[in-house]
Amino acid sequence: MIDGRDGFVYNGTMLPKDPYMLLSAVNMKLRDGGFSLKDLCAEEDVSAEEIKEKLGGIGYFYDENRRAFVPR
Repeated sequence: MIDGRDGFVYNGTMLPKDPYMLLSAVNMKLRDGGFSLKDLCAEEDVSAEEIKEKLGGIGYFYDENRRAFVPR
């Protein structure tokens, strides 16, 4: 992982550092791409645990049935 100014850079893909922006970006990719979290992380070369930890910090968890991060 390389820290960029505004986000994390993974293989040229920029994911926001701000957890609310990350939530929006990840849920959009999950919804629009039809991915599971596992598939998204493989596609983007990111750690699912890192995303879960960051979004868990703002009260969200990954719901496998909905394929989205939702509030607790």
